[in-house]
Amino acid sequence: MNSAQRTELFAVLDELAHRYPDWRLGQLVANVAGWADQDVWDVEDERLLEAAKLHLAELATRSAEVRA
Repeated sequence: MNSAQRTELFAVLDELAHRYPDWRLGQLVANVAGWADQDVWDVEDERLLEAAKLHLAELATRSAEVRA
């Protein structure tokens, strides 16, 4: 993972932290690993980023459907 991707991963995790303010950091990372269908110890950064972005996209889709 390059520096730009790492920065993007931290930004996405920050966005998720704001959406789920009651989750601890470890809980957030563990949940994102679960969304990637990976164990937290084995998940690659790229998979975390992909899973987090997919989750945010799904939330946006649900939100748009509710507004429609």
